[in-house]
Amino acid sequence: MLLTLFYFFLALLLLITIHEYGHFLVARLCGVKVLRFSFGFGKVLLRYRDKKGTEFALSAIPFGGYVKMLDENEAPVSATEKHLAFNNQPIFSRIAIVFAGPLFNFIFAWLAFTAVAMIGVISLAPIIDSVTSNSIAAKAGLSAHDEIVAINDYPIHNWQDFQFQIVPKMGTHETIRFTIKNPAHQHRTISFPLTNWQPAPHQDPLLSLGITPFIPKIPAIVGEVVPDSVAEKAGFLKNDKIITVNNQPIHDWITIVDWVKKHPHTPMTLQIKRHQHTQTLSLITATQTVNGKEEGLIGLRSQKMDWPKKWIRFERQSPWQAMTTAFQDTIHLSSSTFMMMGRLFTGQLSIKNISGPIGIAEGAGNSARIGLTAYLSFMALISISLGVLNLLPIPMLDGGHLLYCVIELIYRRPLSDQFKAMGVTIGVCIIGMLMCVAVYNDFTNLIAN
Repeated sequence: MLLTLFYFFLALLLLITIHEYGHFLVARLCGVKVLRFSFGFGKVLLRYRDKKGTEFALSAIPFGGYVKMLDENEAPVSATEKHLAFNNQPIFSRIAIVFAGPLFNFIFAWLAFTAVAMIGVISLAPIIDSVTSNSIAAKAGLSAHDEIVAINDYPIHNWQDFQFQIVPKMGTHETIRFTIKNPAHQHRTISFPLTNWQPAPHQDPLLSLGITPFIPKIPAIVGEVVPDSVAEKAGFLKNDKIITVNNQPIHDWITIVDWVKKHPHTPMTLQIKRHQHTQTLSLITATQTVNGKEEGLIGLRSQKMDWPKKWIRFERQSPWQAMTTAFQDTIHLSSSTFMMMGRLFTGQLSIKNISGPIGIAEGAGNSARIGLTAYLSFMALISISLGVLNLLPIPMLDGGHLLYCVIELIYRRPLSDQFKAMGVTIGVCIIGMLMCVAVYNDFTNLIAN
């Protein structure tokens, strides 16, 4: 739980700082005086003032941040500083300052995806283990052991590529093309209609389509016994093969892991095979708290396996290739996020798909436990979402300020204070409702799980 919170606040601190630094940097480049750069809202806990008079602050409520600029619309400005006020800048300078925040989020996502591609990613090949009968995948003609090679001619190297291409299609009625390779290495193209695809909130997109990905089975053989664990005290040794748990046959390591997680503080009787001899060991599972939920553990780790190359993908790109691929991914995911936001507002997607801070915290913790590349990819996706959210034409957000600027360009005069005040009220109501829905969804999913 503590690690989850740490990685959540680390991601939050970094992404908010990057967003606000975009506003801050371009404001200074445009000659605007910045009064405060704050991480968080509310009471200021720590502060530092630089030589240019900007106060850098850490505030009590960490869910956001802001850059406060000199502005005659907010407070009186002395005659000697009027030229430094935001409201007195040319309109295209104001547009640049407002747009810089979301732009820096997109730039960060591009850099993060570039780093991931350069570091290299080990992933599972997109091979299907089984297809649920009468599912969308079954009706389209997918079969067990098929490998998905491309979607609409876009190459698919792993299941992450598949999700990047398929998830943005949620809520549409498109028919897409799958290029499939069977075990005999023969290729075929099938039509894949998404008319009836409406996955439940937080449901795995693959399973909702009727696809179970192929995951190589890990033998139920002990690779390591954690010191001072309940398993060590029960007498487990390296290379012990687990045959049964509470008289239930065990065929792979994942089965053991799933059983233990679901049974904290529970007696276990395990039949093992050691040096060709069978014996029985007993223990009571220990308990740990993960994301606010109790899980069991016993202190055993599996053997490290060298999987056949056909099951595994390892991709590492040169800096230029990585930058190009990352740029394409950032553009694709940004446009897809805009489209999915639109579907949420038009009712094509359920508002139950909106996540709040708890959902983001779980994603941060889970990705960080997987490794650096997963955590960077997660932060890139959240950064894109943050950039897109801020560009929505809602007063109080950057998109609302940009809308005001566009209206000013059309009518060639600033908007009235009354109009802006009404916009702020509307914006607060919309953002408040979105936050309530997001937090409600988080707690609902937390209780359900």
